[in-house]
Amino acid sequence: MKSVAFLFIITFIAAAQTPDLTHPELANQVKTVHLTRVSKPPKLEDFINGTSPPGQARIDDFRQNAPSDGAKATRETVAWLSYDEENLYAVFLCKEEHTKLRARMANRDDISSDDEVALYLDTFHDHQHVLDFYVNPLGIQADATSTEGQSDDYSYDTLWRAEGRITADGYAVWIAIPFRSLRFSSADVQTWGIGLARFIPAINESSYWPYYTSRISGFAPQLGTTEGLERVSAGRNLTITPYVFGERAQYLNTPSYTSPDFKSQTELRAGADIKAILHDSFTLDVTINPDFSQVETEDPQITINQRFEVYFPELRPFFLENAAYFQTPDNLFFSRTIQDPEIGARLTGRDGPWQVGALVMDDRYPGNTLPSSDPEYGHHAANGVIRVQRDIGEESFFGIMATAYDFGALHEYLASLDTRYRFSDNLVFTGQAVHSETSIPGLPHVSGADYLANLEYSGLHFEETTHYLDRSPNFQTTLGFIPRVNIRQVDQDLAYHFLPAGDLVKSWGPTMELIADWDHTEKIQDKIITPGVALELTGQTFITAQHTESVEVYQNIPFRKHLTDFSINTDISKHFGVATDFNFGRLVNYFPAAGLLPFSADGQNASLKFIVRPSSRFRFEQTYLLSRLQSVNGGPVIFTNHILRSTIRYQFSKQFSLRIIGEYDSVLPNTGLVNLTNSKIFTSNVLFTYLLSPGTALYAGYTDQRQNLALLQATSQGLPPSLAIIGDPSTLTDRQIFLKISYAFHR
Repeated sequence: MKSVAFLFIITFIAAAQTPDLTHPELANQVKTVHLTRVSKPPKLEDFINGTSPPGQARIDDFRQNAPSDGAKATRETVAWLSYDEENLYAVFLCKEEHTKLRARMANRDDISSDDEVALYLDTFHDHQHVLDFYVNPLGIQADATSTEGQSDDYSYDTLWRAEGRITADGYAVWIAIPFRSLRFSSADVQTWGIGLARFIPAINESSYWPYYTSRISGFAPQLGTTEGLERVSAGRNLTITPYVFGERAQYLNTPSYTSPDFKSQTELRAGADIKAILHDSFTLDVTINPDFSQVETEDPQITINQRFEVYFPELRPFFLENAAYFQTPDNLFFSRTIQDPEIGARLTGRDGPWQVGALVMDDRYPGNTLPSSDPEYGHHAANGVIRVQRDIGEESFFGIMATAYDFGALHEYLASLDTRYRFSDNLVFTGQAVHSETSIPGLPHVSGADYLANLEYSGLHFEETTHYLDRSPNFQTTLGFIPRVNIRQVDQDLAYHFLPAGDLVKSWGPTMELIADWDHTEKIQDKIITPGVALELTGQTFITAQHTESVEVYQNIPFRKHLTDFSINTDISKHFGVATDFNFGRLVNYFPAAGLLPFSADGQNASLKFIVRPSSRFRFEQTYLLSRLQSVNGGPVIFTNHILRSTIRYQFSKQFSLRIIGEYDSVLPNTGLVNLTNSKIFTSNVLFTYLLSPGTALYAGYTDQRQNLALLQATSQGLPPSLAIIGDPSTLTDRQIFLKISYAFHR
C-alpha cells in the first residue's frame, strides 16, 4: 500500500505541472472558422483545377499530434468548408508522393490502415461528444462517434456522401453531410465544435486543425468553433427499413433434454426497423421481429482454460447503434445477453445538458431453451435499461442508470450512479456506485454492491492510471458483463514516452502495472507486477516486451506464476502487415481431470496474423492461435489448442464485395490431466454483400461446419441415440444457405 500512496503523490505532482503551450505559432493559431452559406454545392473538380468557388472558408494551418506534437505538418494539406440549406461541405487537397500513398478499395469502415482525412463535429458543443467522418483517397467512408472517457464507436452509420480522387501530386476528397443526418439543437444560430485531420500511415503522422495536443487530456475540448452557421434544421425525418430473410439449413440438434438427431429447416421471416426523429435531437428506434443473424463473423479467441468468462463484442447493428448512451465505467448492459427478441424500442438523445437513453425489449431465448414440460416453456424474458446523464460545466458529468430483468419468478433490478470529473487539463476522475437486488425461486433474496474509482493523468510524456474496485460476493447482473465478484482491487498503470527526433524511432519508454486484490474476508487473491517497454517505429510498427511475476489464489491454493510476453505489430508496407504475440511461463491448469486439484503447469501462447494486399481490391488474411499447457519440468502435455483461419476479401466496387473464410479449431487434451473433450471443427463461410447505403443492402451467404463426431443410432438394448468422438472432422453438423434483403425508406 505504501507504493500505491507513493504513486498517487507522483500523479498529483505531475498534474500540477502546466503544459507549456506558449510557442508563438501555437498561441496565435486561430481556432474559430466562419462558415458561409453558398448558393450551390462546391464541386471537387473546381478545387483540383485551382479555381475554388467563392464563399469557402480556407484552412491550411495543420499541426502534428504525432510524431512531433505541435510541429507543422510535413505534407501540405488545404481544406475548405461551406454549407447550404441541406448540407455541410468539406473539401481537402492533400499532397503526397504516389509511391507512399495508401489507398484501397474496401468495405465501409475498413480504412484504418489507409491515408485518410477526417471531419469532426461536436454538434451540441458540449465538449464531450463528437461525430467522426473519415474518407480515404478513393472515397471510401468510415464514421464513428467519440465520447470522452470511452473508446471510439465505429458502429455509428449515417447517410452522407464522399468522393475521392487520386491527383497528379496527391489526392482530393469531397464530403457532404446532410443536416438531416445529424442531431443538434433547434436554435436559429448554431455554434458547433469542429476539427479537421489528416493521417499518413507511411510516416506515422497525424495532423489536425486546430492543434490537438497530447499534453492535454481529452479530444473534444480541443476542437475549434464555428461561426456563421444559421437557419439550418435536422428536421423530423422518418426511416422505415423492412427486411426479408430466407434460409435453408441442416444441422445436428443436441438439446440437453432429448436425444441428438439431424434436422432440416426452411425459414422465411420478415421484420422492420423504424427510426423517427423527435424534436430535432431525440431518436426513437422500434424493431419488430429483428433479424439478428450475424452477417459479420467473430474474431477467433482462445476460450479453453480461462478462469473467467471470455468477452466477445456485440456485432448486431441494432444494439451497436447509439450504444454509447448506455455505457458506464462498469459494463452493466451487455446487449449480447438479449439473444432472440421479438420486439423492442429505444429512445436516445439529448436536450441542453441532459442526455437520455432508454431501451425495452423482450427475449424469446430463455423460454425456448426449456423442455416443453417446464411451466416457463415458450415464455419471454423482459429487459429494460434507462440511463440519464447531466453535464457539469463543459467537460464533466454525472449519470444514473437502472436495469431490470424478469423471467417468470426470477427478478433482478439494478441501480447505478456514476460521474466523470475533470480536475485539470490532465487529471480526470471517474467513479461509480451500483446496487443490485436479485430474487431467484427457491433461493434467499440477495443484495449486492459494486464500487469503482479511477484517477487518470495523461500528458505528452507521462501517463498514469490508478483504479480501485470493490464488488461484494452477492452482486449480480444478468444484463451486464461482470466476470468476477467478491473482490477488492487496486490496479496502477504507468507509462513514460521518450520522443526522439530520429526518423526510425517515433517514441519509446518503460511501462509498469501493479495489481493487488483481496476477497471480502481480507484474504489476498492476487499480487501482480508487470514491468515492460514499448516502442513505436516508423511505418506503423509497434513493439512491446513485458514480464509478469504474480501470486494467484485459486480454490484456496496459492500459485506462483510468471509470464514473459513479446509482441510486434507492423504495417510498414502498403502490401503487407503483421501482428504477432508470443508468451511463455508458469501458469495454472484451472480445469483438472476428475480426482485432481488445480496444479501449476508450463504454458505457451502465440498469435500470428498477417495480411497481404497485392492490389487495392484484394486482401488475404491468415490468423493462427496456439495455446499449450504442459506439466512442469518437461512432463506430459496437458492440452494443445490450435485455431487456424484464412480469409479472402475482394472488393469489386464501393458497394459490392466477396468474403471467404475457412477456419480449423482443434482441442487435443490429455483427459487424464484436464477436463476437456477432444474436438476438431472445420468451418467454411462465403458471403456476398451489396451495400448501397446504411440500411439498404443485400446479403447472400453459405456456411457449413464439420466436426469429429458420429451419431450412433438407438440400440436393440434400448439405449438412445448418442454421439461418439471420431478422428477427423468429417461429419457435416451444420449447413446453411441464406439470403437477406433490406431497404431503407427515408421521409
